[in-house]
Amino acid sequence: MYFLALLLVCGLMWLAPLRRGLPVDVPRLWIDFTARWADRGPWLVMLLALLPLVPLALLQWWLASQSLGLLLLLLSALVLLACMGRRDPLEGMTAEFEAALARGDQQAALQLVEQDLGAPVPADADGTLPPLVAAARSALLHEVLHGYVVTVFWFVLLGPVGALGYRLLHLLTERQASPQAGPAPALVHALEWLPARLLAVSFALVGHFDHVRDALAGALLSWDVSADELVDRTAVAALSGGQGSLADEDDTGALADTRTLLKRALLAWAVVMALLVVLG
Repeated sequence: MYFLALLLVCGLMWLAPLRRGLPVDVPRLWIDFTARWADRGPWLVMLLALLPLVPLALLQWWLASQSLGLLLLLLSALVLLACMGRRDPLEGMTAEFEAALARGDQQAALQLVEQDLGAPVPADADGTLPPLVAAARSALLHEVLHGYVVTVFWFVLLGPVGALGYRLLHLLTERQASPQAGPAPALVHALEWLPARLLAVSFALVGHFDHVRDALAGALLSWDVSADELVDRTAVAALSGGQGSLADEDDTGALADTRTLLKRALLAWAVVMALLVVLG
């Protein structure tokens, strides 16, 4: 059922104008609503943020008990679509940034990285090319990780409750003034730990294996290495050391090799999930 819902969502995002998810970001609206109780303590805020999981679980159970498979499929697809990333990392997310680089306007590229992509650039970079590309690459990788990979991972395992729970916790962590403190960031780190490592391993399979293996040494099973740090480190390793670029011939942007790496990694994920469904 969940795999069929995932296929339905992929089809809608590919064929319909839903590359950025639903027109209204319902999970973000709920987190904005719960923010008014931020002074009541992190535990209460987290419980309020996760409150929609209760009616969702009850509705899912009722539909299953009534054998309303079609409605359950539609509910699962709708929730997953609401939880997917709000940007289009494999197509238009960095288009303006790469256009600015192509015309040599590095100051505009710097503003786009910091404002549109929300990626911090070192203070001493001053619009120089390598730090800009590195910051934009990190934004691209993090969007795929948080907006797609982790969400789909928990959707496949736990269904709509898993996907919505992670999405709400991630949004709550983003809003916190101290994103490393409190129960929500710790739970987000736990939810991201395994999917991030599976994504890193997929980089090794579709990129330069030896370099990724060296980057994973000592970090693959480390609890202290964050998901963002691990994905950044292994993606750079997967793209380095080869004789040529991994980029597709029809993609000439500054981040073309990163997009190609991500597409290949996501395709590897899709093949594995399809095999599990066939064998399971």
